[in-house]
Amino acid sequence: MSAFAAWGLTVLGLAIVTTVAEMLLPQGKTRKVIRSVFATVAVLVIITPIPKLLKSGVDFDFDYENIETDDKYMEYISGIKRDLVLDTAYKYLKEKGLEGVCKLDVQLDGWSVKSVTVEFLKTGITENGAHINKSEIIGLIADYFGIGEEAVMTYG
Repeated sequence: MSAFAAWGLTVLGLAIVTTVAEMLLPQGKTRKVIRSVFATVAVLVIITPIPKLLKSGVDFDFDYENIETDDKYMEYISGIKRDLVLDTAYKYLKEKGLEGVCKLDVQLDGWSVKSVTVEFLKTGITENGAHINKSEIIGLIADYFGIGEEAVMTYG
C-alpha cells in the first residue's frame, strides 16, 4: 500500500471515530474539551506527511506519451462549433434579407473560418421576386467571416 493510501485511510478512520465519539459524548463542558482534542489530533494527522513531502519534493512528472484523445468527443465538439458558426451566419444573412437563398458549410481552424462552401438555392431572376446577385452574397459571406472571396467556394 502506498504512503498516500495509508495516510488517506488514517484520515478516513479518524473521521469515523470522531463521528462515533460525537454521538456518544454527553452534553456540557466535557463535550467541548473532547471535541477540541479530536480537532487537534485531526490537524496533526492531516499535516503529518507535509515535512516528508517538503524534504523529498513532489514528482509532477507525467507520462505524456500514453495520452490519447477521444476522437468521437473531438468530432462532437467540432460539430457543435461548426453549428454555432453556421447559425450566426444564417442569422446575419436573414438580417440582410437573404434568408433561405443558400446553404453554407464551413471549414474551421479552431474558431476561425478557413473556407466557406455556398450552395445557392433560390438565386437568379424569378417571375415575382427580386433578382438576387450571387456575387453580392459571396461578398457578404466573405466580409462576415473575415476571409477573402477566393476562400468562398460556390455551386448551384
